[in-house]
Amino acid sequence: MIVLTIIFFSSVYVAEGQFVVSKPYLLLLTIYLSTWPIISYLNKDYKIGRAVSYYTTFKKAFFSVFIFISVISIFWLFSESESLERHFLTTLVLLLFLWLTIYRVSVHLVLDKYREFGGNIRYAIILGYDDLGTKLFETLKKKSHYGIRCLGFYGDPNSKNQEYSYLGDFKDFLKANLDNVDHIYVSERAPKYVLERAIEIGESSLKRVKLLPEFKTEAIKNFVLRRYDAVPVIDVNNLPLDAKVNTFVKRAFDVVFAFLIFVFFLSWMYPVFGLIIKLESKGPILFKQLRHGKGNTPFYCYKFRTMVKNNESDFVWASKNDPRITRFGTFLRKTSLDEFPQFFNVLIGNMSIVGPRPHPLSLNKAYESKIEKYAKRHAYKPGVTGLAQAMGFRGEITDYYQMNSRVRLDRFYLQNWSFVLDIKIIFLTIYALMKGQKLAY
Repeated sequence: MIVLTIIFFSSVYVAEGQFVVSKPYLLLLTIYLSTWPIISYLNKDYKIGRAVSYYTTFKKAFFSVFIFISVISIFWLFSESESLERHFLTTLVLLLFLWLTIYRVSVHLVLDKYREFGGNIRYAIILGYDDLGTKLFETLKKKSHYGIRCLGFYGDPNSKNQEYSYLGDFKDFLKANLDNVDHIYVSERAPKYVLERAIEIGESSLKRVKLLPEFKTEAIKNFVLRRYDAVPVIDVNNLPLDAKVNTFVKRAFDVVFAFLIFVFFLSWMYPVFGLIIKLESKGPILFKQLRHGKGNTPFYCYKFRTMVKNNESDFVWASKNDPRITRFGTFLRKTSLDEFPQFFNVLIGNMSIVGPRPHPLSLNKAYESKIEKYAKRHAYKPGVTGLAQAMGFRGEITDYYQMNSRVRLDRFYLQNWSFVLDIKIIFLTIYALMKGQKLAY
């Protein structure tokens, strides 16, 4: 709490040029000191477990700051407009983010080194002398910073390997003294009575019991164990965006980002561009086309109209030097400004800022049976931009290779989503726009 208070008043000093103790600042300090510990506790950003990556530690810290920003932004909106300096809020967020991420990652690094050199050690045994157990043994041996030392195996003596410490068969395990053991790993191939005995020991002696599953988790990156009454069920194709907290973060960012685009860009783009479009050719200002969204549900995707009104737009794709494209439409397409009305799709919830680009219905129909796992790209909302576009796959689709590459990148994005990845894609998109590249299909 002392460090948090120092950060707060340092931010006041940066904004005001002196230490000011006014009523608005005291009220915000109260909210700050009461809200931040709750956010940190609920997000558990202070917990650095074993076998946890530095990226996970950073992500937890970043998420806590993001939620805190949302809370104080709401307070700022309802406070007197001149009572709190924007510089103060900006400085507070930056200092908090820098301090928290540097502190958490530093603690993580020190803790890993401490465990690597023999501190904070936990001892484990593996029940099951098979490839499931030996693979875990090799991992724990290689990753010494996990701080888990494997004492050896109990299992079938016929499969005994001299490379590993053999403690005895399963009968020896039943009568073994496990006082110095903290973790018990049980291969799914071990007999049922061995697992039941391990659970009994774990519950009576406060030891961690963990099951090594038979299925290959390399091919199943995201899975969640659930329970339907007394029946355990494993979801093997879960995605990061299936988690409600992730969808909340993504949706909150989408709304804020799209609102800012509306205020600072579309508020003047629509009347100015609309007038030019109307003067150049007859027809509506916006072009709308049915495209597949989340779960293959069709929705109308909006763009500024760049062509003369025609009846071929749904099945004859725009090409270079297409005579249907107007002069102003050429400019809009070249700069990707024609895509800006899709931020309206974002606000109403049909699209996200980042996600797989939505394709026309006929284009999806042409490729969905040709490309493996094509439908997976529709597991979440489509985006104004996406990983495929950020990696250079933009514009007209002319062959199987282009579409297959996009779909593979779309699947990778959904399987590896993170808020940081979204930010990275947005910056790559802005960079491409500055270079004058066409981003979207």
